[in-house]
Amino acid sequence: MAPLRILIVTGTFHPEAGGPPRYLLNLATDLTRAGHAVSVVTFGEPFEHEYPFPVKRISRRWPVPVRLALMAFAVVPRAVTADLLYVNDYGLPPAIVNLSLRKPLVMKIVGDFAWEWSVRHGRVTENIDDFQLHSHSAEVTLLKGMQRFYTWRADRIITPSSYLKGIVSGWGIDAGKVRVVTNAIDPAKFSFPESREAAQKQLGLEGRFVVTVARLTPWKGVDALIRCVPRLPEGWKLLVVGDGPERARLEEQSRAAGLTQRVIFTGEVAQNTVPAYMRASDIFALYTGYEGLSHVLLEAQLAGLPSVATRKGGNPEVIRDGENGLLVEYGNEESLAAALARLSGDEALRTRLADNARRAAVEFDWSRLFEKTTAVFREAAFGENPPA
Repeated sequence: MAPLRILIVTGTFHPEAGGPPRYLLNLATDLTRAGHAVSVVTFGEPFEHEYPFPVKRISRRWPVPVRLALMAFAVVPRAVTADLLYVNDYGLPPAIVNLSLRKPLVMKIVGDFAWEWSVRHGRVTENIDDFQLHSHSAEVTLLKGMQRFYTWRADRIITPSSYLKGIVSGWGIDAGKVRVVTNAIDPAKFSFPESREAAQKQLGLEGRFVVTVARLTPWKGVDALIRCVPRLPEGWKLLVVGDGPERARLEEQSRAAGLTQRVIFTGEVAQNTVPAYMRASDIFALYTGYEGLSHVLLEAQLAGLPSVATRKGGNPEVIRDGENGLLVEYGNEESLAAALARLSGDEALRTRLADNARRAAVEFDWSRLFEKTTAVFREAAFGENPPA
């Protein structure tokens, strides 16, 4: 099959933290190895790294309007020679540029940008599902309309879960354009320490840990996890891996509750050390009010960690309750505390869920994601039908 010239446009890219940057780095690298010509335009500060493809970074130090304009200007000359635009977040600049270029455009939607922005800036407090149903201020309505516009301009849309396909379809987007390609992990890209003891020695940790790995935003529910710590057995601690706008408030919450010895904040860590933090821990917790399909939940499965996650978003598409993890209702902190207490006090249950988690991780295979993604690219570029 003929190789493609693919321009990836994204709001975030390696070496920034999180699942999407890691996903895009792996995808761009494997596309290049498969013979496709890849280039990337992204926001970010200068970073010295030898990629097998060119990367153009637009500094976030610019005001937002200037930043978006600079991204559009960077997209134009690269899009002219591309066969396909693959857009991840920040769809407005490439969608506007493509009004005249009319290049095939595939967009990956991993969340609701309008809702996330509105929560971060205190415009709404409702959950993502209610946000889809209600009317809002003129400012928020404008953001929702902008998101619908650039999503509507895509020839094909990729979502990582059936849940998000439903969200996108609710924006008035033709569901026939949406392809579910579940997130995946490549075991070859992860290096775990041999044992929990080895990992704890590497990191300078000691004890039993519930770990959560997240960008610290309101919908990640870390405040609820902190409130559950007193319910854990003596000697158990909460390990919070990641940074974000909520960190100062969460640290103050921990101090006020007298839990500074039982809640450990690592701050931002290098991505290649996250597997060590997982291997050093005993339980993974994801008490999120919203999740497309969590990369870190898949990584926890690969690490063989029993997980407690909310029955929200794409989480039930990964966790089968009682089989490879436990699901709890979001907003019911008593059920969260009970699940964590149950799991921390039952080693046999932890072992059984951990064994099943490792087996379940195989279902989210990177080679399958790569095959399905490139099939969507060809469908958009040439009208080829992807495999079922």
